[in-house]
Amino acid sequence: MGKVAWFSPILLALLAVSCVPPPAPTGQPTAGPTRPLPARPAGFAAYKPVPVEVVPAAPPYTPDLQTIANPQALSALNPAQKAALEKNGFVVVPQGYPQVYTLYQQAKRQNIPVLVTTDAMLHTFHILYDYALRLAEKEHFIADLRALSAAMLQAAEADYNAASGKLREAARQNLAFFAVGLRLLDPQARVPEAVRGVVDQELALIAEHAGIACSPIWGQGCAQPNCALSPHICEDYSQYLPRGHYTRNEDFQRYFRAMMWYGRMSFHLNTPTDPEAARRETRAALLIVRALYNLRIGEEPALDLWERIYEPTAFFVGRADDLTPYDYAGLAGEVYGGLPDLAALADEGRLDAFLGEARKLRPPAILGGYVTDRQRPEEATLSFRFMGQRFVPDSYIFQQLVYNQVGTYQGRGRPFTLSDSPAGPIRGVPRGLDIPAALGSRRALEILAAEGDTDYAGYAEQLARVQGELAALPPEQWTANLYWNWLHTLRPLLEVKGEGYPYFMRSPAWADKDLHTWLGSWSELRHDTILYVKQSYTVGATALPPPEEATRGYVEPQPELYARLAALCAQMQEGLGRRGLLSQEMADKVEKMRDLLLALKTMAEKELRGEALSEEEYAAIRGIGDTLEELTTFSEEVAGQITSQADERMAIVADVHTDPNSGEVLEEGVGEAFPIYAVVLVEGRQSLTMGGVFSYYEFRQPMAERLTDEAWQEMSPRPPRPAWTSSFIVE
Repeated sequence: MGKVAWFSPILLALLAVSCVPPPAPTGQPTAGPTRPLPARPAGFAAYKPVPVEVVPAAPPYTPDLQTIANPQALSALNPAQKAALEKNGFVVVPQGYPQVYTLYQQAKRQNIPVLVTTDAMLHTFHILYDYALRLAEKEHFIADLRALSAAMLQAAEADYNAASGKLREAARQNLAFFAVGLRLLDPQARVPEAVRGVVDQELALIAEHAGIACSPIWGQGCAQPNCALSPHICEDYSQYLPRGHYTRNEDFQRYFRAMMWYGRMSFHLNTPTDPEAARRETRAALLIVRALYNLRIGEEPALDLWERIYEPTAFFVGRADDLTPYDYAGLAGEVYGGLPDLAALADEGRLDAFLGEARKLRPPAILGGYVTDRQRPEEATLSFRFMGQRFVPDSYIFQQLVYNQVGTYQGRGRPFTLSDSPAGPIRGVPRGLDIPAALGSRRALEILAAEGDTDYAGYAEQLARVQGELAALPPEQWTANLYWNWLHTLRPLLEVKGEGYPYFMRSPAWADKDLHTWLGSWSELRHDTILYVKQSYTVGATALPPPEEATRGYVEPQPELYARLAALCAQMQEGLGRRGLLSQEMADKVEKMRDLLLALKTMAEKELRGEALSEEEYAAIRGIGDTLEELTTFSEEVAGQITSQADERMAIVADVHTDPNSGEVLEEGVGEAFPIYAVVLVEGRQSLTMGGVFSYYEFRQPMAERLTDEAWQEMSPRPPRPAWTSSFIVE
């Protein structure tokens, strides 16, 4: 199957390198002093854990629908749902609500005891995270990227006019590269005459966003248009369809396309079918780094603008997977004695020396584009990117569990993950469940095995290796940035709840519900970061009457999750706030969210100790719907800049993996909120409570038709929900 185990040793190495940049180049550049590199970009904000000290000892009970304190609430359920409720202590009903807080507000109006769920709190955090990122982009990153692109285009034009021969060819590639980037941001921007033809062709492919095609710039006019033979000249233009929150207005759409361009286009170090291309692209990359370190934009160094985009987005998502300006600047100091001038870059011998050393640098852990099994991925993917997309552990897991790291299908039938290819039936797409399985969830692996998605040569071995790698990561890696910390926050959902937890959390169906919550929240994470995350690719093979008394509700007793989510809010507030990236309104909401989570943690700990809550705590639970609405509703001044009608519904979708073999992508979607009913023990009496949970979908979609939130919200009928969710979602 042509498998190459190039990733096995590099996960830890990549993470170590991503935290500490290489040394600054020595010697003198051609213009201005060499700029020192930051000491430790990863130190954007400290993570301060919130301790949880409780031994679960909730009072035992067995659900008895004949003795619950509010039997009138049962009228909302049909016989099958009542049977599931009595068996498992809870049931989820597929009845959609556009927002989770509307479900809670209805429960309050009807005086139904409220169940505050982890789903509701995780969804609320997603709104705050996503809106904070939108505001930073709208108020800071878009303007900085436009100014940086204009300056880099000007520098590329100066290099083009001053250079000759092969160096001029490299400068011409940069001239076209930055002309495309600036034109994507500003449709009225000037395009230099020397590159107008290829720039117009490139922009047309981006606008069409149809799929994999030869890049007019990288393919030198595409005289060799065969992507299977020369993958390095080809790009997946379907990625340029704005998705996630980037559909909300034109500024976001333009920023999405430009950042996708800067994040995906690679300056390769190895191009076996055209060795001269690697030399040209490496010269071009060095010209970019030289300009980035030497240019001034107004009173600021150009690198300051680059870092004002890169560093905060690294805090939101993570470090770049591919080689960065930091890497090339450090290596240029070793090989050239500093940032090279044009004469030094024209020197073939010194370029060969740089290429030799650069090829020893870390390869990316995620393919991020079209590669075939005729290539050695560790060589084909080794490259520099101007604003590279980010390494995230879930994309790494996906990359390890599809072809060609996993072999051909060995089972019977046609599982979800199977794609036909010239090499035979392969694991062309992963499943969301692969991630919790890699994090140690036995239930996730059981579902994958039962549905045939593990029946591939080498899957078990690959999964075991990835499990070992992730288990070996130091604890601080999981809290290094907001993306990793979000995943860290979700990990308590993978723990099986045993003795000491309430009845409804101890059934096998609850383990499935916790997985469902994990997947719903992870889908929202991928939606929010769809622009920055480096997507993995498969290798190409060749109404109730209210009671009179105010009700007393319940908090889903998962104190560790609330504690981690509170600490995540605090880290977000510190990291963004002290850099002026949080408005006062957003800062206030994040602080209120943290305080709410700490209060929920305390309530959950009391429940697990069998202690009664205070009247103030019961009142907070009863009013949770209004609280969540307040947390996720912004002033017109803010909402007018960053939202649209699509934000009036919680349904979102994100494509997370691309399979060129089938021409399809893996889509992960969250639909409307579903009500969950659970029998809980409140001060010695059984009570039927109601809360809100995610609805989750996973399906394949043609890559040329990647879904936007708007298209997903209008889709009818929706794809079927995963079969395994029938253990707790009952029609």
